[in-house]
Amino acid sequence: DILQTPGTATEVDVLQRIARASGARTDGLWYEPACGTGRYLRVLAGRGRRIGGYDLAPQMVAYAARRLDRRVRVAGMTDPVVPGVRAASVAVAFNPVNTLRLLATDAAVRAHLAQVAALLAPGGVYLVGLSLTDYAAALPEEDLWEAARGRCRVSQLVNYLPPAPGSRVEVVLSHLTVTRPLRVEHRDERYDLRCFDRSQWRRLVGSSALRRLAGFKASGKPLGESPATYQIEVLIPRT
Repeated sequence: DILQTPGTATEVDVLQRIARASGARTDGLWYEPACGTGRYLRVLAGRGRRIGGYDLAPQMVAYAARRLDRRVRVAGMTDPVVPGVRAASVAVAFNPVNTLRLLATDAAVRAHLAQVAALLAPGGVYLVGLSLTDYAAALPEEDLWEAARGRCRVSQLVNYLPPAPGSRVEVVLSHLTVTRPLRVEHRDERYDLRCFDRSQWRRLVGSSALRRLAGFKASGKPLGESPATYQIEVLIPRT
């Protein structure tokens, strides 16, 4: 939460702008699958929006729930039923920063999109943030993130290893350093992200319970047909 909270308000600005441009009722319920510590939900709640969400990690849900009056639950992205939220009650669902790519198979993604389709109210939208892969041009990349809260400083060095030929798995290696006045802690983690090029992504969505309405750049500007490093896809229920 320390590492990722800076800049969240600007990201929420973009989500709200895209939701309005997509015709959603932005005064309705905003719902976040895989909400983590609830950083987006905190900003939305502070702006007077009704919010809810879930995450698979009980520790993150406990952290978020203390700050959001228990409006988050423990659940997974492929669970057929999500506790604490009524079907057809969500105006805007959102899943940014490649979280959807943690699902390991196309079948799992379709199951998740069916879950969200059941939650969306008439006119509701699902905003999915993801990076699409150009398999021919994919190269190793590295990011360094740093942030502090009080006397605790956190840095994260992340390496992204592109998929091997014939693979659809991007490997992510994370080295997290937490520095407190009396000790320094190191945490290493490896996880996989499923890859989609544009045709794979659109074919998957085309076979799901949702359909693609539009795409936007990270800035909130319409994507059109131009490639983007990271984009926000607007999905809506099939009629």
